[in-house]
Amino acid sequence: MSEEQNVLNTLTFNFSVQALDGEVLTSPTYRLTINVRFGDSVGLLQLGYYVTVNNNVYFVVKQCINVVTVDEAEKVFAFLNKTQAPFTISVRRDKTNSGYQYIKMFDINTDSYLYTLKSFQAFRGLWRTIEGELFENKYSPAMVRFSGEKLDWYVKLTRAYPLQFTQATTVSITQVATQGHLQVFKMPQLYTLPYYIYSQRKKVTFFNHSIEGDMYVIPLGPEMRIVHLREEAQIVSPDHDPVLLPAGEYLLIHPRPRDRVD
Repeated sequence: MSEEQNVLNTLTFNFSVQALDGEVLTSPTYRLTINVRFGDSVGLLQLGYYVTVNNNVYFVVKQCINVVTVDEAEKVFAFLNKTQAPFTISVRRDKTNSGYQYIKMFDINTDSYLYTLKSFQAFRGLWRTIEGELFENKYSPAMVRFSGEKLDWYVKLTRAYPLQFTQATTVSITQVATQGHLQVFKMPQLYTLPYYIYSQRKKVTFFNHSIEGDMYVIPLGPEMRIVHLREEAQIVSPDHDPVLLPAGEYLLIHPRPRDRVD
């Protein structure tokens, strides 16, 4: 590869990790992800770590549960209320496809602030209609779920503190391989980010590309993966020739496919 090609295929990345008052936060954070597209009561309760890459914020999920029914929502709200665990709020879909079921938010900063749960209430049967008619928001921040004019549940929140980050490292990395639209960059060191953010995997599938072996992985949104290979492994794809990677740490970048074309 020529010097000019090296320059063109070298990228610089700034990585930051979650912090609190300037100190790295090693304990995971809860995130309530609102997704009622298919009628779920809430969506997801996730546990993981926030990181930034070149000022773009990502949430690395370590554990996740679906919150589909009102009973499940009550259990989640009771847990957050009892523990007073801080959590962020993210929105994937705040209403069903028909728009009949929806969530309203009052003074909520998504993916940027942590909250604690102050109080909550879920409603069933006729009370949903009565409480829906009587409901008036007198306290912010808050979230409320409706089915038409019927009130399903509400939560009252207390704003805790904003998401904070501290720089972990800055790296300049060079592309070492490609496979279709997949770009592979070699990291200059192992464990670019703190070890507790990685998850051990035996297989990683990244669109139409996959790797099997002993590895640790950090997914960064839909288009990036940090992959720490403990041993030599191949990237395989039904559409491309295999790519052999020695043991080491890599950043994989792949844009979202369009029209099923890789």
